[in-house]
Amino acid sequence: MDVSETPKKGQNDSQEALDHRSVSEYQDTAYNSQDFPAQKPRPEKGFLRRMMTSGKPFSFSQTTDSITVYGLDDLTPTIIAEEEKSSKKMYWDETHLNGESLSGWSQVYVLIAGIANVCLMGLLPLLYVIFLLMWWFGGGWNEGPSEAFSEVTLYATLPCLLIYVHFLLLNAGYFFVAPFLRSKRVFELNRTTGMVTLFKKSKPYFTHPFIEFDCVLMSSPTQQGFLNYSLTLIHRYRDYSVGVPISGSMGANHKVIEYLRFWNMVQRYMDISQPLPDILVLEPARQRDPTTIAYDKEHNRNPRYWRDMTDEEFKQKMDEIEKAQKNTPATGKPIDIFKGPDSTASKKHNRNKKK
Repeated sequence: MDVSETPKKGQNDSQEALDHRSVSEYQDTAYNSQDFPAQKPRPEKGFLRRMMTSGKPFSFSQTTDSITVYGLDDLTPTIIAEEEKSSKKMYWDETHLNGESLSGWSQVYVLIAGIANVCLMGLLPLLYVIFLLMWWFGGGWNEGPSEAFSEVTLYATLPCLLIYVHFLLLNAGYFFVAPFLRSKRVFELNRTTGMVTLFKKSKPYFTHPFIEFDCVLMSSPTQQGFLNYSLTLIHRYRDYSVGVPISGSMGANHKVIEYLRFWNMVQRYMDISQPLPDILVLEPARQRDPTTIAYDKEHNRNPRYWRDMTDEEFKQKMDEIEKAQKNTPATGKPIDIFKGPDSTASKKHNRNKKK
């Protein structure tokens, strides 16, 4: 994709200052595909490990510009602009990719808000139409319909309206989120440290280097006979009963190659020898990552290539990328992590080490 266009006039200077507010520093443990120690052989698989790795394995590989558009097309330039105005951190930036899930109470709250929305958009308007017809053809507003109208308004319309308006304002960031409604942390992939962390009850359950995980595409049949997919990182040397489910933002019903493209993006994100994946959600972070700063300067990349698009232009570009990638590989050549990087091709990467 051509991202070397001149930035549009009227670019937000304060936002540029925010983009440059700090530059991340890589630690010695950060993953570098050009410079890493050869990994120990996999231990013999026990029953639990065989069950955990029974899916389709995705190997480490050299990365490409390939991306999956699924899960990324939901975030439009308009949404990103609103997120940038708030103090809330993005789930994906120059230091970490966070995975979260709804708590039990928040799932109930979302369900109730959904029911309220359905009532407001469908059932209640139908009832009011019936009341109107009864008034029109009944020759007036007698006691029966009048009482029913009042009860529906008081005990259905107003509660539904309050619930759904609260839901909208909460999503817009105008209300403080009650502790029992807060999402639960599931995992974190940290680019600057090279570590992968799985959380249990929002507390770290384990933390290990990214290169010590095997990526496996799990599948399970639905009642309709289709397959649901989940891309999972399984620690190679410990018999944990759980893995790190990294593909939640994608959904579970796409082609296998799309999960491979997502794995390509994740590897590129964790690899400090490569710039960040060139996607909208990470564009504000590009000017805070050392490798990406150098890459963008060398290629004269427009720092607001994605963000200056309209939502319609963004959707069209996502469609173009999806079509253009149909006949291109999802990843580059495999990397044998048990032998280490090719000594004839290895290039030492200058890191900004944490002091």
